[in-house]
Amino acid sequence: MAILAVSALVGTVAVRLRQPLICAFIAVGILLGPSGLDWIQSNDQIHLLGEIGLAVLLFVVGLKLDLHLIRSMGPVSLATGLGQVAFTSVGGFFLAWALGMTPLTALYVAVALTFSSTIIVVKLLSDKRETEALHGRIALGFLIVQDLVVVLAMVGLSVLAGQSHLHPGLQVLLVLVKAAGMIAVVSLASFLVLPRLVPLLGRSTELLVLFSIAWALALAHLGSVLGFSKEVGAFAAGVSLASTAYRDILGARLVALRDFLLLFFFLDLGSRLDMGALGSQVVASVVLSLFVLIGNPIIVMVIMGYMGYRRRTGLLAGLTVAQISEFSLILIAMGAAAGHVGQDAVGVVTLVGLITIGLSTYMILYSQPLYEWLAPYLGIFERKVPYREDAVKGLAVGTRTADVVLFGLGRYGSAIARGLMERDRHVLGVDFNPQAVREWTALGWPAVYGDAEDPEFASLLPLAGARWVVSSIREPRVNAAIAQAVRHAGYRGNLALSGDARAEVAGAAGDAADLFLVPFENAAEQAVALLLATEEEIARRHMDKVIEALSDHYIICGFGRMGQQICRDLQRQGFPHVVVEENPEQLPRLKEREVLHVAGKACEDEVLIRAGIGRARGLIAVAATDEENVFIVLTARVLNPRLQIVARSILEENEDKLRRAGADRVISPYILGGRRMAAAVMKPGVMDFVDLVLHDDSVDTDIVDVAVTAGSPAANKTLGELNLWQAYGVTVLALKHPGEELAAAPSPEVVLREGTELILMGRASQIAEASRVLTNNQPDRW
Repeated sequence: MAILAVSALVGTVAVRLRQPLICAFIAVGILLGPSGLDWIQSNDQIHLLGEIGLAVLLFVVGLKLDLHLIRSMGPVSLATGLGQVAFTSVGGFFLAWALGMTPLTALYVAVALTFSSTIIVVKLLSDKRETEALHGRIALGFLIVQDLVVVLAMVGLSVLAGQSHLHPGLQVLLVLVKAAGMIAVVSLASFLVLPRLVPLLGRSTELLVLFSIAWALALAHLGSVLGFSKEVGAFAAGVSLASTAYRDILGARLVALRDFLLLFFFLDLGSRLDMGALGSQVVASVVLSLFVLIGNPIIVMVIMGYMGYRRRTGLLAGLTVAQISEFSLILIAMGAAAGHVGQDAVGVVTLVGLITIGLSTYMILYSQPLYEWLAPYLGIFERKVPYREDAVKGLAVGTRTADVVLFGLGRYGSAIARGLMERDRHVLGVDFNPQAVREWTALGWPAVYGDAEDPEFASLLPLAGARWVVSSIREPRVNAAIAQAVRHAGYRGNLALSGDARAEVAGAAGDAADLFLVPFENAAEQAVALLLATEEEIARRHMDKVIEALSDHYIICGFGRMGQQICRDLQRQGFPHVVVEENPEQLPRLKEREVLHVAGKACEDEVLIRAGIGRARGLIAVAATDEENVFIVLTARVLNPRLQIVARSILEENEDKLRRAGADRVISPYILGGRRMAAAVMKPGVMDFVDLVLHDDSVDTDIVDVAVTAGSPAANKTLGELNLWQAYGVTVLALKHPGEELAAAPSPEVVLREGTELILMGRASQIAEASRVLTNNQPDRW
């Protein structure tokens, strides 16, 4: 418990200092070991847990082995990976030999210095969001090559560690036979057993993780029995599960276990160091550390420069190999266990690890300032011929000048670019991910590779004719670099920067930006509208003015299938109307059809006021649910007590609620539809006539609703006295006295009153003449 507590405390300090935990745990081992407080007196248990941690580490490495990344980066991954391994091995061997080590010890130390920590590099690049950058992808590619080489080195070390009286040729043949046997076992399991077994175990994540650990330990034991190391067997177990669909979830679950168990390996390693003996090894450790910190990046820069990469890419990729790996400590520990090297060699490599891991962490974190400082001296690592990554010079001469230069072709940036191109703006995309550039150019759209933080890159861009430089990258440091670089290159156009918060963007670029985009506030289309000051805002203002000028119009609340049909009928009859809709999926349809509309909830006072409810003649509530319609009717009735309100009721039991809320008429589409279908069967001719009169614009016959107004000469007269058919040629189909039910085919003796509504049928001119007698207003059409 005390050991874990001290480890947690020292680890916290290391994290605050932005140091990897490897250094912290080795330091705890030294502090609590015989050279320090002597709390670690028995190493057996810690050593066992450390051995299991190594097996899990190699299992996870095999599980996450990404050969596709090596293929995608092509020759550069193999060239830099193998080239750096060869250079460091040869150079390290002669340097260690010159420092007084025996040839075998020098060989072990040289091989240990060869490998770099994939775990540390991936963590640092991820924190800087550079795993998809060109230098990040190259670094991950050659680190995977190193992982493969370290497994081969472990196999070779296992062979060297084995004591055999056989002839060397027979010993090699025996190793090959054992390797073939192990490969056969793993292959059979991968193709025949695991595809059937793993899906069954995958139903329980805990069971799947337990099986994977057992499988890793089983193959680790098999590797040990066959004369290989346990780590090689665990690596093979990981490779066997790498092709399954469960590799990601297993990797995620086992990372925490791996890190916990590796704590004990580094504690064990630190506790075995004799601090008294290390004093004489400081000079050798410093020399070898400088060789790793300086030599490894230089060889990577030489190889990448020869292959046509720019000096900045070479330096940033080279800095990722400026430390030794946890595998370096594992290899030297294996050599000590085999009796090939002494504890002094283990101490030297451990000190080199502490120095290089600690310093290289800051070198990677502050790689950009380091590059700016070293840039004048790095010209020798760059070819004078066109750069392999310099696609700007490859743009076709004479093509249309870019209206917008867009940095970042991720999801947000791509959406902005598409929106701009749909509005006939020519966009040149820039991204530091070569894969994103290839995908963009494959669509026929211009894009170039470029790192926004490279101060020299902006001078290569066609900025002279650009109206906008837009950054969809949300990293403040990158945005500040873009702003400084383009302004320094002489760009005087508009600049838009993105960020997770508006204050963050403004703080990063100061007064350099003309527009701030916050992806979580501004969707890509909205960003396009902001950039171009599009006609959408102008159209909205114009639409609001049109709505403000309306009177005696109808408000339709809801633009579903029924709302759309209502709008079509009202538009065909020439009735002004406004739609209120909150569904974002329907709003584009309203804009496309140029329907007057207000976006928002129809039950809110402000929204209905914007729709002109105080001047409206009627409201139709066809929202998605009866509950919404009830609230709409209540709100509308309060805002305009004289409003004619028609509401849809989906459930029959809600009709009374809608009427009590204030609806003048409640219609159930299911009941109404059922009645029409029944009538279409029983009285097809009648229904055809109704459809002809109500819905066929080619027929000059209409049915209207006319109300007898106060002071009308028709008041207190009978239908027979008015004789509307003989006088005007209109037919009275029905009438309704105030407070009474609608009566069909009324008798000629019926006396009309003020407020009596008549349903008339006739031609438009005939109805107009009759309405002058009944009222001074225009009739209502059905």
